[in-house]
Amino acid sequence: MKNFSQLCEDLEDRMLSSNVYFGHGTDNAYDEAVWLACHICEIDLAIEEELPWSRNVSETEATRADNLLDKRISSGKPLAYLINEAWFGGERFYIDQRAIVPRSHLGEWIPDRFEPWLDLTHPRSKILDLCTGSGCIAIALAKSFPEALVHGADLSSAALAVAQINVDMHNLSDRVELFQGDMYDFVDENSEPYDLIVSNPPYVASQLMLDLPDEYGFEPPMAFEGGETGLDFIEQILKNAPRYLSENGVLVVEAGSANVSLEKHFPNIPFTWLSSANGDEVIFLLTAAELKQYF
Repeated sequence: MKNFSQLCEDLEDRMLSSNVYFGHGTDNAYDEAVWLACHICEIDLAIEEELPWSRNVSETEATRADNLLDKRISSGKPLAYLINEAWFGGERFYIDQRAIVPRSHLGEWIPDRFEPWLDLTHPRSKILDLCTGSGCIAIALAKSFPEALVHGADLSSAALAVAQINVDMHNLSDRVELFQGDMYDFVDENSEPYDLIVSNPPYVASQLMLDLPDEYGFEPPMAFEGGETGLDFIEQILKNAPRYLSENGVLVVEAGSANVSLEKHFPNIPFTWLSSANGDEVIFLLTAAELKQYF
């Protein structure tokens, strides 16, 4: 009989000898092996301070883990979709193929409330999450800004159905409202402006779309396709943000692989790039005052 640590190592070895791609909740074989093993062994990653490495694994559990990994390898489908589970900002979310698997560098910055650029102190603050998808970013914002009302908007009604599951699961229906619409179209022009607008929009350029690993083919293409340069949606967000931001508001957008194109297209805009833990600078921040100088 093997223990939990040995099960994880065995699963890792099998993944390393396969052609699966890691990038939908994990970025390496070992972390995905641990995630898969925790799911099979019903170990709650949200509450366990330390994993039970020496815990014995039953033959039934080992067989179920092997079977799930067989499906992961043979189908290429991301593990998140196979088990309807994703993690973002240390929280569990429901996910299926109606929405992109949650993953964003924004999760590193939300707990710090984008300080010192943003100072939300008034009790009626408003936040907008554009292209909300599964709702994970909107929910993370609601938890880090308990004084705020959060709106999550998306063009896809299918993705919003997933987002609603997550809003209900996290008991945030009183502070997170979901809207269907193309960018800002749902916003009432007479409503109070937003203090913070956040977005992880589609930003993959057309040519790059052709080179994405097979795993991405299980996700909604509209969640990736950013046009020829990857800027189709980012440009809309930038140009219209001043109309919807409060005087001291802030815009934060993940530009991903379109970051270089963005700098070239708007060479005079003073983007503040926020570095992630791995050193990537793919998230930009602009204040309402900065935006109004250019749009």
